[in-house]
Amino acid sequence: MTETTRIPPEGASAELFTGETNRVLIAIPAPSQPEVEQVLGRSNQPIKAGVVYRAPALLLSFDFGNGLVMDCPFEAKSLGDKFTQPELVDGALPLALQVYDAENGNLIEETQVNLHADNTATLLQAIDDQRNSEWQHQEFIGQLSELYKIEMQEFLQLVDQRPLLHS
Repeated sequence: MTETTRIPPEGASAELFTGETNRVLIAIPAPSQPEVEQVLGRSNQPIKAGVVYRAPALLLSFDFGNGLVMDCPFEAKSLGDKFTQPELVDGALPLALQVYDAENGNLIEETQVNLHADNTATLLQAIDDQRNSEWQHQEFIGQLSELYKIEMQEFLQLVDQRPLLHS
């Protein structure tokens, strides 16, 4: 675990575009092995992911199957000069999915996946817009709050989730 790793108390967060591994940190309190397998896409449910951008709020959403959906707000402006253009694989963004025990912060296991190329393109366009638009953090929080008010069924339609590809 690096100093920059910020494990969420429970749920998911994204560390992207810093020049290091692009990763999604998933924290589950005392996860069982079946939960870990499900989150890493090793169960019979494929992981789906999508991107929702309602300027300036950006959410990455992950559907791990069996009703387990987690989303990660992402604010590219917060990276400032640390922003690094990612290296893509056939237009897809490589990601490390890392499962942590939320109770003690220990890394349980990880797997490498690729965000679908269409979702990667949507994400990169949103990142570019976020970084080049004039808005304050409070506007990000306000629009994020509006996204969280949407019913789950409607939200999942907005997200346009596609399967993650194991690398």
